[in-house]
Parts: sequence; C-alpha cells; structure tokens
Amino acid sequence: MPMSPLTAFILAFLLYITHGLYLGGFIRAFQRRFGSIKGYWVALSIFTVVFAVFITLLCPKLYFIRWSFPIGYFLLFLSLSVLTFLPAVFELRRPESPEINDEGVNLVKSMGFKDVALLQIISAALPEELVFRYVFLGLLSLWNPFAGLMAISLFFGLSHRFSHPNRNWNVLMSNTLGGFVLGLAYRYTKSLLVVMAIHWLCDMIPWAYIEYEKAREIIAGATILLAVLPLVLLRDGLISIGRYLEGIYSSEGLLLGAGVAIAMLGVVYLGLRLLKGRE
Repeated sequence: MPMSPLTAFILAFLLYITHGLYLGGFIRAFQRRFGSIKGYWVALSIFTVVFAVFITLLCPKLYFIRWSFPIGYFLLFLSLSVLTFLPAVFELRRPESPEINDEGVNLVKSMGFKDVALLQIISAALPEELVFRYVFLGLLSLWNPFAGLMAISLFFGLSHRFSHPNRNWNVLMSNTLGGFVLGLAYRYTKSLLVVMAIHWLCDMIPWAYIEYEKAREIIAGATILLAVLPLVLLRDGLISIGRYLEGIYSSEGLLLGAGVAIAMLGVVYLGLRLLKGRE
C-alpha cells in the first residue's frame, strides 16, 4: 500500500539526514577509487539516485516529471536565480570575505574548468535537486504546494549554515531566495533538467568571477545582461509565472511552510549536537 505524502516525507527526511551513519563503507570504497573529494560526491550522487527511486516506489504520486527543456522558462528562471545573488554581491567583492577565503573555495579555485564543472554536477546540481526539489518539495507539494515551496526554500537556504558555519546572513539570504526560485521553477515546469541546469550555471558564475580576476568586469556585465534581458524580452512568460504563484499562494501555506522549515532545521541542529556530544 503506498505511503501518504507526509509519512513518506518524514521517512525521506530522516533517511537523508542520517545517511552519514550508514554510508561510511560505501563512500570510502569510492574515495579509494576516485580520491577523497570526488569519491565522496560520486558515492553521494549514486546514493541520491537510489534514494529518489526508493521514495518514489513508496509514494508513486511523487513522480510528476517532464523531461522537456522549455528554453524560454529556463531563461526566465535563470534570470530570477541570478538576481538572487544580489544580497551576496558585496560579500563576494570583499577580499577578506570568508566566502572567498573558505578552505573549500580555495580548493575549487585550484581546479580547472572541467574538474569544477564535473564537481558542481555531482556535488550540487544532481544530488541537491533530486533530494530538495524532487523528493522533499515533491512530497510536500502533494500535501500543500505553497507550504512545501516555503518549507524547502527556507530549509535549503538556512541549512547552509550547518555546512558553512562562517557564512554571513546576507549570503544565506541569497541561498534561501535561490532555493525559492529553484523550487518555483520545478513546480512550474516540472522539469528536473531545467532546475539542474540552472543550479549548475548559478554555481559556476561565482566560481568564474572569483577565478578569472582579469575578466571580472566582463563576467559581471554578462551576468547583469543574463539577469535583465530575459525578464524584458519574455515578459509574457514572467506574467504567467506570477499568476501561477498567485494561484498556489495562501497565508495558511506560508505559516505551515515556515513551521515545517523550523522543525526540519531543529531536527538537524539537535542531531549535530548529539553527534558532537559523542566526540
């Protein structure tokens, strides 16, 4: 008998946040084969694919995917995603910013384009969209579309604080807004290809800006055009997206979504405290 969406969501969330407890041997096997970083993300990407299939079998109603790639809406949502950079722009321009001098960022800066492009696929575009948009947002949307959008947007953005303790709140705001746009893109297009491509490009733009110092003005100018032109040229599509958002919005959904996000963050926080207490 298929699970209800809420029951499946709770199970999926608990399985995902505890994956470190039962995937150790699986991850180490890939790390021995591909190296510490690449091996970890290859293993996690494989896990998220299996995880998504498993949850779909438990709740078949979850499977509402179109494998199309509507270029117009891809450009519109990409523009909106680029605009979510605004709260973090000044942080990226500060030489002493922890966002630029983070150990992980410095490691990525030492990689070539091909390695970074692949890493962004296996560490973000593929696993995060499968988990956050397809599984989490998909299940909650079967319960309440706007509550699901709010919950996963807030959790996606604010949970970056757990993995990046020094991340400033303006950057977390960008992460949250980015999560909202990606969630809206998935809800509207039902295309994982679209949201994965947007996620990948939006991760590559800051890397290119930080990496290629001599071309920063060109990259910034191209990014501004990318953020503005589609919104002007594809105005009818933007209006259609706005109407869709009005159609699913509700005050109840806003409150429920915020409550679910706080509960998710609380569970993760308590779990991290318990793990730290055992060390």
